[in-house]
Amino acid sequence: MASPSLEMRELRAFVAVAEELSFVGAAKRLNIAQPALSRTISMLEAKLGVQLLDRTTRSTRVTLAGKVFLAEAHYTLAQMKRAVQLTQEAEIGLTGELRVGYMDFAIHGPMVPLLAEFKRTHPLVKVSLKRHRSDAQSTDLNANRIDVGFAVRHRFQGNVEVMPFTQEPLVAVISRHHRLAGQERVSLSDLAEEPFVMGDREGWELYLPTVEAFCATAGFVPRIALEAQDGATIFSMVAAGLGVTVYPSCVRNAELPNLVIKEFVEASPLVETFVLTRQAGYSLVTGKMVTYLQHLISVM
Repeated sequence: MASPSLEMRELRAFVAVAEELSFVGAAKRLNIAQPALSRTISMLEAKLGVQLLDRTTRSTRVTLAGKVFLAEAHYTLAQMKRAVQLTQEAEIGLTGELRVGYMDFAIHGPMVPLLAEFKRTHPLVKVSLKRHRSDAQSTDLNANRIDVGFAVRHRFQGNVEVMPFTQEPLVAVISRHHRLAGQERVSLSDLAEEPFVMGDREGWELYLPTVEAFCATAGFVPRIALEAQDGATIFSMVAAGLGVTVYPSCVRNAELPNLVIKEFVEASPLVETFVLTRQAGYSLVTGKMVTYLQHLISVM
């Protein structure tokens, strides 16, 4: 059977009647004459060969076939709206590239679902991820090497826009075979004699003082036995039983086989992350992301 040729105006007319359950109300909503609306619905039913609506002088009811068609009509209209939006965005330049700088903590925090949602609504935009130290992101923004950055606190440059993003306490990450793995929480002093696996001093210099100051409250300096450049390597070393590490609580979002995460008994300092952009002069694509970030941050 050949599929009938349907028009968007017919779908909109049917959706309006089905939602209003009134030809009078639907005609007002569509700003058309009621007789014209009735003819449109009749023509639509004739094309489909099914009755979509049971109507009397007193009431209008959607038939079973009408309910099925209503769901599909909603989907089709939404897809058409999306097609129009994407086409218009392409015309005004939203087909470019968004260059995102990030440090280690961001990959486990809200950044990934945020970028996933941005890609869903802007599929023509290419997102390029560039792993950078936090302090280098300010420089990269000003040199136009990245458009948006996710960084920890540092000496932000004056012409960089800074938006607070997350605040997270520290947690202990240990092997599931570790002697402390069965405890609900751990005391910081429990780690005093443990070898630590941490980020290397050059790449993690903004974070390591936070951990060292925290350990100092328990009267010890962490004995760093292994250093690595990224969290994935750190976690692999800890899982192998080569030490413990201390990381912001966003680590809970990571898949960490053979590792367990423990809160501290003591009150932990908070690790703050920020979104960085240039104060002005960015592209339409970046402007869309900035607007989206501002909205997200306002409701977090």
